[in-house]
Amino acid sequence: MEEKDKNQKGEELLEVDEKGKPVEKKEEAKKPAAGSETFTHVLAIFLALVLLGLFLKIFVFYQNTDKTNLYHKYKTADDMFRNVGETIIRYIREKPKARIGLASGSTPEGLYKYLINKYEKGEVSFKNVQFYSIDGFCGVPKTDKNSYYYSLTNNFLNKIDAQEKNIHLLNEEGSKLEDFEKNAQEYNELLEKNPIDLQILSFGENGHIGFNEPNTNFNLLTHIVELSPEKRQEKSKIFGSLDKTPQYAITQGVKSVLQAKEIFAIAKGSGKAQAISDLVNGVYTKKSPITALRTHHKVTVFTDEEAGSKIKEFNKKF
Repeated sequence: MEEKDKNQKGEELLEVDEKGKPVEKKEEAKKPAAGSETFTHVLAIFLALVLLGLFLKIFVFYQNTDKTNLYHKYKTADDMFRNVGETIIRYIREKPKARIGLASGSTPEGLYKYLINKYEKGEVSFKNVQFYSIDGFCGVPKTDKNSYYYSLTNNFLNKIDAQEKNIHLLNEEGSKLEDFEKNAQEYNELLEKNPIDLQILSFGENGHIGFNEPNTNFNLLTHIVELSPEKRQEKSKIFGSLDKTPQYAITQGVKSVLQAKEIFAIAKGSGKAQAISDLVNGVYTKKSPITALRTHHKVTVFTDEEAGSKIKEFNKKF
């Protein structure tokens, strides 16, 4: 321990300046202990992380305030088609030049019949609506009854006042892979310039969208898909034989579908019950492409009672 200077009497000597006056001693600042300094740094980092977490929660909350994903269940398929149809008619009245994506397959046929009936009664006009499609077979002429182009035009578009200049369905024609890939690229360019306002969507029992099967890449735009042996065997029933069944299909990717401003997903029958449950009650998973809709901000799901059998509520937000 440092000894201080003292006089003969043992008194502590004071420091003096040049004039002999005592100089007050300044107390040396005490340095904080090493452990205390470390604790302060850790506490500061902890508080910063807490504030960052709080900020992120607030940011996510405000990002999702406009998310309005809804589920509606109806007693019968006819009830469902009527409600979807009336919703679409109101949409077109508010936005006569809407860009609408059409679903293919058997599920939406009842919806298209309802809309045709309303058009014939003079309750709605489609003359300024722009129409798009989601998928099709490669190498199939427009005149082939098995092409999705033929199906959509003959079962719906030709029976309303849709203008030919406003019909922008996927090009299924071509003879080689390069042709098909060119068709896909051209459609991507078209959608980039003309984003879809309302996409009508149907899906398979395994949750596939278009030709986007389970475990597909969700980050693809319109692209070409080589059909699996199982899928070709399934589609051979339509084409009459496996030899006549196309090897490739063209489809909007999941990313393309999600770029629509609004989506109406429709389903009927007990075979779709699990896919609907995955979408409304489940989680986002590549095992069921339809669950990608959970990430969209404005989706409305319409089902009959059978397709919604795994969901207790008749109306629900998700």
